Amino acid sequence: MTGLDGALTMEASGNAIRAGCQGKEGTMAEIKTLCDLYFNTIETLQRPDHLMRKRKGLWEVVSTKEIAETVEAFSCGLMALGVKPGDKVVLISEDRPKWLLTDYAVLTAGAADVPIYPTLNAQETAYIANNSDAEVAVVSNQDQANKLLSQKENLKRLKNIVIFDPPSEGLGDLLPWDQVIAWGKDYAAKNPGIHRRVAAQVKPEDLATLIYTSGTTGVPKGVMLTHYNFVENCRAGMDYLYIDQNDKALVFLPLCHSFERMIDYCYFWKGVSIAYAESIEKVADNLGEVQPTIMAAVPRLYEKVYARLMDQAAQSSALKKALIHWSIRTVSEWADAFKAGGGKVPAGLSFRRALADKIVPKKLRARVGGRVRFFVSGGAPLPRHLASFFYGCGIPIAEGYGLTETTPVVTVNEVDQHGNDRIRFGSPGRPLKNVEVKIAEDGELWVRGPSIMKGYYKMEKETAEVLTPDGWFATGDIATMDEDGYLYITDRKKEIIVTSGGKNVAPQPIENELKRNKYVSQAVLIGDRRPFITALIVPNWDNVIDYAKSKGVNKIDPRDLCREAVVAHLFENVLERVNANLSRFEQVKKCRLLPKELTAEEGELTPTMKVKRRVINQKFGHLIEEMYASNGNGKAD
Repeated sequence: MTGLDGALTMEASGNAIRAGCQGKEGTMAEIKTLCDLYFNTIETLQRPDHLMRKRKGLWEVVSTKEIAETVEAFSCGLMALGVKPGDKVVLISEDRPKWLLTDYAVLTAGAADVPIYPTLNAQETAYIANNSDAEVAVVSNQDQANKLLSQKENLKRLKNIVIFDPPSEGLGDLLPWDQVIAWGKDYAAKNPGIHRRVAAQVKPEDLATLIYTSGTTGVPKGVMLTHYNFVENCRAGMDYLYIDQNDKALVFLPLCHSFERMIDYCYFWKGVSIAYAESIEKVADNLGEVQPTIMAAVPRLYEKVYARLMDQAAQSSALKKALIHWSIRTVSEWADAFKAGGGKVPAGLSFRRALADKIVPKKLRARVGGRVRFFVSGGAPLPRHLASFFYGCGIPIAEGYGLTETTPVVTVNEVDQHGNDRIRFGSPGRPLKNVEVKIAEDGELWVRGPSIMKGYYKMEKETAEVLTPDGWFATGDIATMDEDGYLYITDRKKEIIVTSGGKNVAPQPIENELKRNKYVSQAVLIGDRRPFITALIVPNWDNVIDYAKSKGVNKIDPRDLCREAVVAHLFENVLERVNANLSRFEQVKKCRLLPKELTAEEGELTPTMKVKRRVINQKFGHLIEEMYASNGNGKAD
């Protein structure tokens, strides 16, 4: 093997890693299942760098030929272990080529996989594994295996655990990947053609995966998604976002989530070279090495890029600081004018934009590899100012909207093969051509189409609460739509704050406005059944420390700074700026500062970086009660 065993590598240097590919795409109409998608690609394409992964400083590659050989061997190995059509196989791993290989091996064995976030704890992992009725689990390493082994008494159905990277000693009952591959080759030799025969029996309506929702408000639910769901969502999505064999993608979002999973299926369908980032911390480095043309991310990544530019400006000389801010304002102004004018921009503004390009945009494009055609954003609303800024820098962001239950794309902004786009800042785009949408009387968005889930696994009552008999799915999101059919998501229906005075407040737009301030990293609005709105804020501590020093306070411990009057006054001003543009009942009257970032590891965020509001209310209940202890319109303290 090459990239799987590390025998053949390609060194990452200043130049992008590139390799040619040969082949042609099959007819889209012939593809009805993910098995069809898989075989279409491996039979019509030969790409030496189909998958890529960096290990020990070098990028390893996996060719299309190796993918075909490995998937067949591992799929047959699973059959040898007793996996039958309709069975479930748990998959717990970080993003890497073997994640994709395992996925296709499970699917072509007629089974469905159950991806579990590797960041979940042992109890959460065991709950999903047990609820899914899986008898086989595939894990990346000993740490992931230990989560299952520690809960063995609660996993009555689980019989086998296959491990990608087995320990050097003390294997116990774990089955090494290479051993299952060897069994699969032997099984295939004794049963010629078995892999293709089993895969050919898979029907569009068969279950492809159980994806468990992150459970921001309760027990995780297993979303049942079929081959038909994924294929039709991919088919329609690729009509809106053009990709082909000339593209290279960098992947860092978890494949456990339907967003990256669906996009990866599109990449594979179109023969895109897929490079897996080392980690979120290494994304910036990997962008320069891989030089991708496409990448999907959540808004948090774009927020951090923008925040770094603001930090750079703050630490620069007065002249350089002014130039950076001027460049950012100018390219954003140009982007807004370009959209408002249907592609026509006043000559003076175009000239200023050309000058501004040399200060920030040119350097930003180089940092992301210099070849990006467009980014994709999903998982949460993309703030409008980020969309216009990146667009002005020559890096369009195609924002989309969807949920796990919709496989996931409902709407997306369009980018065609010539680079023309129909991107509208502040909107996640227009509905896919095979998706119907309507807005209920209470403002909730309803969706119908071929990508809607079968239901929640073993949860008929919960399924009936969101799926109507005629196929409409109630998303739980509050939305509006403009005259051109562009969707706008206001907030989650369950997260709308209803004050004790009966006023409805959507938290996300206000939280996003708070996060635009350079002193704010994260913000969570509070106020449901309360007399007024308050907020828990995680400051951008680097900027706050610099500010405090400028005021004669030389403390660097966030816990100490939370109690400083200078910092309290700073955040009074932050609230005042945001409140100036809000209705009286929406205004944030008080806030408390948190010394540490909210994280998924601490259970405060979902794996896709959404705030678990129920957890936040419980964990920081004492701070919340402090803000309401003396009822009134107090300011930040």
